[in-house]
Amino acid sequence: MRNGSDVIVVGAGIVGSSAAYHLAKAGVKVTLVEQTHPAGGPSGKSSALLHAFYLLPELSQLSIRGREILVSLPEIAGEGSFVTEIGMMWVCGNDNEASWTAAAERIRGEGARMETLSPQAFGDAAPGFTLDNVALALWEPEFGYADAFGATNAIARAARANGATILQNTAVESLQRQGDRITGVTLANGTVLEADTVVLAAGPWTRRLLATIGLDLPLHVERHPMAVLDAAGRARKVMPFAWCDDISCNYARPDNDGVILAGTWAGGGTGLRHEHAGRPRLVEDPDNYMEGVEEAESVEILETFATRVPAMAELGIRPGYAGLYDMSPDDLPVIGAMPGVESLVVSAGSSGHGFKTGPAVGEAIAKLVTEGAQPILTPFLPSRFKAA
Repeated sequence: MRNGSDVIVVGAGIVGSSAAYHLAKAGVKVTLVEQTHPAGGPSGKSSALLHAFYLLPELSQLSIRGREILVSLPEIAGEGSFVTEIGMMWVCGNDNEASWTAAAERIRGEGARMETLSPQAFGDAAPGFTLDNVALALWEPEFGYADAFGATNAIARAARANGATILQNTAVESLQRQGDRITGVTLANGTVLEADTVVLAAGPWTRRLLATIGLDLPLHVERHPMAVLDAAGRARKVMPFAWCDDISCNYARPDNDGVILAGTWAGGGTGLRHEHAGRPRLVEDPDNYMEGVEEAESVEILETFATRVPAMAELGIRPGYAGLYDMSPDDLPVIGAMPGVESLVVSAGSSGHGFKTGPAVGEAIAKLVTEGAQPILTPFLPSRFKAA
């Protein structure tokens, strides 16, 4: 059968839902196909930290625009707010002080508030945090975190309200190819949906679907455990903001006052990757991985905070959970027209940057489909791996 769509979007995570919304708003006939439900994959398990700080200007710009879209969801979707603006605090050591200071200056010019703090000013702003090895802190007062599940579903509902067709609990078995052109998708039940363009926003399932038409990208999938710490009503006292520590290689945020979410971070995307922080375990099958977190894993995460935030050691440990990151070799997203074929746009390899940039990536993909090349996506083009 032909469903007559102009565009099929595969995957209703934050990027796919956003692309479907912006395409539908532009008057494009779009079908969004999702194997479970919006935010049923990595988007729904994201820690959803929001920040503008990146060393790559395009990531900063996408993050700034992503926050703008998320903050405007009450107008876009007619629903409540999904953003908690508690600010984002960063610290780094001597090695990164110069590059971080320069990036902060650039980002201020791009329209986001960002303050550079001396170690003493950081100490004043963060009582209970130690200053060990801190050369510089960055403070982003407009940022914080979002409700990833709620925001993604609100965007998907806004896409439907603007005319998009959403097929939930509908798995895509393969892409359809005729010569050098992608013509649609085949569903798991054998139904063929045709369209002029396919947007593949399938995250960890991207390579599996590309293989059905003889294409590939150098992506891998990592399991990222998240510790959930019981703060017994003191979460905002112990961890008053969204947090990232380039020295101890960890990040955290409160979730209201009840718990603190915490994880380890190896630095990809904002600077040199800290290889000593270790790589999370690889996942071969994104449909089958260990979604729970062993207590030993939570303890290991918690121990990285011991010297910086001593009060964290007093918190209880609740059952944690693990999400999936689809990673590229350079820790940067892979977004754009897939080389070697026509009518296929890919958004994959988000490498941990996916949620905060996702609303803006979806918007840029919609413009790519309807208007042509988008300069903001240039560093992320799949063609950079052609020689790989």
